[in-house]
Amino acid sequence: MTEDDSKLIEQFEGKIRKLVDLYDTVKCANSELRSQIEAKDQEISRLNRQLTDLKDSYQNLKRSKVLEVSGHDIDDTKRRVSGLVREIDHCIKLLNV
Repeated sequence: MTEDDSKLIEQFEGKIRKLVDLYDTVKCANSELRSQIEAKDQEISRLNRQLTDLKDSYQNLKRSKVLEVSGHDIDDTKRRVSGLVREIDHCIKLLNV
């Protein structure tokens, strides 16, 4: 083997080492990114649950406001309650079909 061949082999080995180091670096970065993605997915799930809970709470608040009675709103409230009762009766009829 000549001196040129030895130098080529050494250069090749050096490049292989660099590639392996780069591979390890990218592999580590990829692992960290996957962990971040998993954490973000969990956060998104938590926020979606929170959003659903807040929507439910908002709907409940709107329903309670419909039933809220003050001095001058009694007639309006009676009409709203009657409307709700009619709507419930209609739903029951649909369920019985």
